[in-house]
Amino acid sequence: MKISKILIKNYRSCAETEFSPNEELTALIGPNGSGKTTILSAIRLLSALLHVRNRRFHTDETASSASEIKVWYDWNGKTIIHTAKINIVTNENNRDEIINSSESWYMYDIVGTKKRINIPLEIFFDLATEKRRHASGVKGGDQFFLIKYFKQQGFNENAYEAIEAVVSFILKINYYSASQFTNPSNCPLSFEVEGEKGIRRGISIRGHKKLLYDMYQEFRNKTDISIEFLDIVGADGIGLVDNIEFNEIETSTSNYSVMTGGKVTKKERKNLLIIPSFSISGNNLSPSQLSEGTFKTLALIFYLISDKSTLLMIEEPEVCVHHGLLNSIIELIKVYSSEKQILISTHSDAVLDNLEVENVFTVKRKKQYGTIVSNISKNMKKKELKVLKDYLINEGSLGEYWKHGDLEHV
Repeated sequence: MKISKILIKNYRSCAETEFSPNEELTALIGPNGSGKTTILSAIRLLSALLHVRNRRFHTDETASSASEIKVWYDWNGKTIIHTAKINIVTNENNRDEIINSSESWYMYDIVGTKKRINIPLEIFFDLATEKRRHASGVKGGDQFFLIKYFKQQGFNENAYEAIEAVVSFILKINYYSASQFTNPSNCPLSFEVEGEKGIRRGISIRGHKKLLYDMYQEFRNKTDISIEFLDIVGADGIGLVDNIEFNEIETSTSNYSVMTGGKVTKKERKNLLIIPSFSISGNNLSPSQLSEGTFKTLALIFYLISDKSTLLMIEEPEVCVHHGLLNSIIELIKVYSSEKQILISTHSDAVLDNLEVENVFTVKRKKQYGTIVSNISKNMKKKELKVLKDYLINEGSLGEYWKHGDLEHV
């Protein structure tokens, strides 16, 4: 499944922003304030739609006016159109929260009717969670009644399966911000896991510690991902590090409990203290001693390889990375875009130097229309596109072309 088109209405700078991303790699370029991050944030709202009912209560006065996110999905060559009208509030952490939403689905290619069905994503997410919990795969309970409801509305079981596929797609959308893996001094010198299985202990679902834990899991199990990762970042690859190790030290803690009658019992719990070590030019360094560029590059490459997302969004991959490493990162992004749809935002002409014209989308903000997105290759006239391609072959690079302002009219 891929996203074939997106329409964003009345969300921040997007008054009515519509574009068709490349099925593999899309690069959004434009000045600060044009709306690149807003577009990525709008797509992230799809994930928030999976659990709207968990949002806390807000009065109507705190909510923004209704926004709309409309997405066209390509599912095995057939089109699924999902429209969500949402009311949003920005919380104290400056993150968007969906207060309520109304959603509709149009699937003529699948059901053969132009009739729309109104049903929220969160119902399917709840069912998917329940199925994973019971691991039965047997249709019953709420799932049975939901399929029955579909049929009563004149939709066949294919429509149900199509929305399930969309939920599976959205569950695997991931986003990496420009500052997510900067400042390696935030890394711990060590972390602790429980028992021989290495179950995480006191590790959040994101952040520097989570990155180190994810790496540790791959390296301790000697997975193909760990081998591929070290091949890329090691001496035989881009030479970022010589080696990566996670040393394990067994520790134990004692828990005492008092039983009825005053009897005291003692339980021993064995843990592992994990000490990450990165070898560079013969020196063993803690992750907190790595440069920002090295640490961020390691993080980005690791997740490019290990992330099983359907859609991966990366904000400004050039931050804290020098041009030599940046070229390698963009080449890797291009390679892995054949496995997952990737959207990046960038200000860097060096990033554009490594991309094809078909992958580049200009983002502008006009006072009257808000954020506008244009694909270079589709928005140029044939003669203009030919001139550009001739220039790229014989004279210069796409980054230079953009830097000199020659894409301003696109």
